[in-house]
Amino acid sequence: MRVLVTGAGGHVGGAVARHLAARGFDVAAAVRAPDPSLPNNIPQFLFDLGADFSGDLAPEMRRCAAVVHCAALLSPAPDDDDAMARVNALGTQLLVRLAAQCGARRLVHLSSMSFLGRPAVLPVTEEHPLAPGDPYARSKLHAEQSVTHADTAGLIHGVSLRISSPVGPGLRRQRIFSRFADAADTGQDIVLHGKGGRRQDYVDVRDVARAVECALNGEQRGVVNIASGRAVSNLELAQACVAAFNSPSRITFSGQDDPDEALTWEISIDKARQWWDYAPQFILRQSLLDYRAWRRETRPSS
Repeated sequence: MRVLVTGAGGHVGGAVARHLAARGFDVAAAVRAPDPSLPNNIPQFLFDLGADFSGDLAPEMRRCAAVVHCAALLSPAPDDDDAMARVNALGTQLLVRLAAQCGARRLVHLSSMSFLGRPAVLPVTEEHPLAPGDPYARSKLHAEQSVTHADTAGLIHGVSLRISSPVGPGLRRQRIFSRFADAADTGQDIVLHGKGGRRQDYVDVRDVARAVECALNGEQRGVVNIASGRAVSNLELAQACVAAFNSPSRITFSGQDDPDEALTWEISIDKARQWWDYAPQFILRQSLLDYRAWRRETRPSS
């Protein structure tokens, strides 16, 4: 199967493209800029989700049976409603329409949990109430709805993966996972606000890529959570970093309150288990070790 992966220069898209190519898929990568880290057997095509890409992308899409849509605007305008709507919402709508017109009728969309707001019911299932609270969340919800509507209309076979917090090798953005891991790797203090009680679900990006493969091969359609199924507190994450790296870093507390101290992202992956027998393969310790190895390879030498 020939598959077009959008956003293949990013953390999730890159992992998806590499995994599918290693599994025997014929992969083409749609990227904003050439990515030298992608394998040579993955051809790259320039692609801007916020522009009119139909003419440039249509010839390649006609050669594909499926599209995996990982591209999205995350920054530098997280509060720019117009930019988020143009890129994430309208761009995805155009991509879905183009895929249907070009015959790439199977579409896997990398969605988000941002539009759920703060968890109101635990565990968080696919039926959790929607509460998009910012332009990014609203744009991602509109993107997911575009896929759902096209699937309902019979234009595509659509699956949206609502992923939790992706971690592991290739994570370039500054997140609490990367900040804590980088501090532990260099022996710096890891500083926590509050008591470190906020709990997050960290899913390895390679487990996300495996779920994409399941979606491409399966007959299920709709929305499904992809997560690790385990909520980890900020304190536990800091402790895991120190233990995994045998680091001399101290875990300290700032004395400042954390407004999210009681926040817990306990996410149900029962539906993914039922659909595909999905089970995460990468535990947090392995994600940390592999992130550190990748980071050391890519960190500029001093």
